[in-house]
Amino acid sequence: MSLISWQDRYSVGVDAFDYDHKILVDLINQLHEAYAAGKGPDALRPAFDLLMEYTDKHFEREEALMREHGYPDLDDHIRAHNALREQVLSYHRDFNAGRTRGLFIELLGFLNNWLRLHILEEDMAYKDFFQARGINQQPVEDLPAPEGE
Repeated sequence: MSLISWQDRYSVGVDAFDYDHKILVDLINQLHEAYAAGKGPDALRPAFDLLMEYTDKHFEREEALMREHGYPDLDDHIRAHNALREQVLSYHRDFNAGRTRGLFIELLGFLNNWLRLHILEEDMAYKDFFQARGINQQPVEDLPAPEGE
């Protein structure tokens, strides 16, 4: 069972960002499903690593487009991204140090809440900005399409 289901209300109006968000939802769901299936740390590591890597790619893509078009709240958005990076890196350090008891329940709850709130509040703040400028990039094909696409 999926932890998060993509909903149209999550669309920020920039295809590349919506695509990235769908990939992130899919990666969080993969991590959740592996954990729920009782898979051990060795099986969870690739999903966790990929989630971290793709999150960074998405943040870089988002920040680059914001910078290119002079998004007025770029600094605040970068701070929000950096806060997430630090929190997830903390979980990753704990994971790599073998401190896994309760870690994935906490991590999945954090990611579930963060993704929804970040998209619905912080990312929606740039939707009108990009739409007013006619910006709508095509998806970047870094990874296979999210499940259900």
